[in-house]
Amino acid sequence: MPLDPRPAGPRTQGPAATDEVRRRNTAVLLRLLRDGSARSRADLARLSGLAKATVGAIVGDLEELGVILEAPAARDEPGRGRPGTLVRLDGRRHAGIGIEVNVDYVAVTVLDLTGAELWFERTAWGAGPPGTEQVLRLAREHLDRLHATGASALGLTVAVPGLIDRSLGQVVDAPNLGWHAEPLADRLAAGLSSPGLVVAVDNDANCAARAESLQGVAVGETDLVYLTGTVGLGAGVIAGGEVLRGSRGLAGEVGHLRVGTDQPCACGRTGCWEALAGQRGLVAATGLEVAAGEDPVAYAARVAALPDAATLLEPVVAAMVRGVTGLALGLDPAVVVLGGAFVPLADVLVPALEQALGAGFTGPGTRVAPSSLGLHAASVGAALDALDATYAGRRSLPRAG
Repeated sequence: MPLDPRPAGPRTQGPAATDEVRRRNTAVLLRLLRDGSARSRADLARLSGLAKATVGAIVGDLEELGVILEAPAARDEPGRGRPGTLVRLDGRRHAGIGIEVNVDYVAVTVLDLTGAELWFERTAWGAGPPGTEQVLRLAREHLDRLHATGASALGLTVAVPGLIDRSLGQVVDAPNLGWHAEPLADRLAAGLSSPGLVVAVDNDANCAARAESLQGVAVGETDLVYLTGTVGLGAGVIAGGEVLRGSRGLAGEVGHLRVGTDQPCACGRTGCWEALAGQRGLVAATGLEVAAGEDPVAYAARVAALPDAATLLEPVVAAMVRGVTGLALGLDPAVVVLGGAFVPLADVLVPALEQALGAGFTGPGTRVAPSSLGLHAASVGAALDALDATYAGRRSLPRAG
């Protein structure tokens, strides 16, 4: 079905309306080229529903911006006329930066306009959670590194484990980081002083869920739950292909569902899901302490290697079964993705969860899969988010200079 190039809402006249239509039409073509496929102008017109003249003008603009490469198409029959010209997206001049902030590490992923990874780095924090100044310094370093390659950043999104007001760019509450009412997006935008850079903040599980649906183990799924296991526990929910955010943008804070009784949680309550199945829950269940500077995945791998791991993890498995079966009843996902520290524990968790889901009220139909992106997921999703404004037609690609 051709994509609808028309802007939503009432029609308006004048330059602003014309610019908006052009941005949206350009975004339609960018999305068609995003997967790296080479297409002819005729194909782009047919698939987008746009006039051939409109497609030609937009392709010309994209060529001037340096984001389109042309190549001759293969001949269908030798000797019959000149071959047509195909165009494909060249993402090297523009990128999105994604930063995941967690209790004991910060991860950075930089993706070019096509979604190809330019680099990924993870830095461990040994002396408590990072503060906003450390995040700003890291963002500036990677922004400078990108500029040194001759590329420009279209956006920067920070993934944070906590309650996020995305519309304000504010961390409402991230108890594991000690951040409260933190205007992170404004603070970073002011500190980076990079005109045109779109700075955003989102929940880490939301970002990871998008990454898994676009580049990970759940590619093609439009209904899924991603469970992130680090020090805490959270969920990102994709429903109908969109991140489920709720009325205040606070959906997914399932780590504070009460699945236990008196286990203390960092939030000040007791019986929270993350108190039983997050890192503190693993320590309580196994007696194995976290080594200094050890990230949650490495710690979970040591837990999984214990000879009696299956027995020791029974309380954790029970908490996961209670939480996951409840989510499945309410959301009916096609797949539940286990991320972060749950990946090394997959041999124990996946069979137990699939058995419980299959025996539940709704019966079989939801699969459980370990993440293919691991601790990479949230920063990849944040970098994809940083490119969204361009692909949604909310901003234009910048011109050099």
